[in-house]
Amino acid sequence: MKTFRIIILFTTIFSMAFISSCKKDDDTNPNNNAPQYQVKTVTIPEAMAQSSDPGAQMAVNYLNMANNLAVYSNMMSPPKSAFVSQLKDGGAEIFTWDVNDGEKNNYSVTLKITETSEYIHWEMIIDGLFEGMQLHNFTFIVAEQYKDGSDNTFTIYDPENPGTVFMKFNWHESDGTTYLTIVVPGDIQVIIVVNADGSGSIEAKEWENGLYMLTYKAQWETSGHGEYWEYDNGEEINHGSW
Repeated sequence: MKTFRIIILFTTIFSMAFISSCKKDDDTNPNNNAPQYQVKTVTIPEAMAQSSDPGAQMAVNYLNMANNLAVYSNMMSPPKSAFVSQLKDGGAEIFTWDVNDGEKNNYSVTLKITETSEYIHWEMIIDGLFEGMQLHNFTFIVAEQYKDGSDNTFTIYDPENPGTVFMKFNWHESDGTTYLTIVVPGDIQVIIVVNADGSGSIEAKEWENGLYMLTYKAQWETSGHGEYWEYDNGEEINHGSW
């Protein structure tokens, strides 16, 4: 089933970031004032989380996918245990530190942060051995967050194909509703909408023949009860409720 492949793909990507982020302390260095990128999270209704229905669990997987993105932002936090240098270059504030686990990771991080009255912009650059790959001044993450919390973007670039977008996330909030889009270019697109009352919807699409084709969608009420649909080549192949 196509939607399972989507989850597996994300899990692989997430695991790489999780392992790398755990090489440092969870706490940030108290001696720097690097602004922290704030990841938006969504609440998973209890009725959905506890349901054994496969369609409900697929919805839970997609919501967990969104919430687990916090690991990537943790990678942009200067570690407490490492020496962190800090300097200013024009309008940018630059933080640098080293990561070395004696195994697959021995690299330096350069974090460039620029700030305006409206938003903060982060750029994370890696140089050295990262998850067994030798990288040279590779821009790994670029993020931007509006200070009023209305709109955030987070772009991860592919270490195996420098300059190519690996995955892109966008959060947008309006009138209490959160809109979250996750895109792996040429592969998947996931759109999540969570309303202020806890109700919401999900649409998952897969790239086929030059288009993103719908493979799964779900919607739920404030109570967490809902229904879902699965598709293959645009045709509905399954429908259920929980």
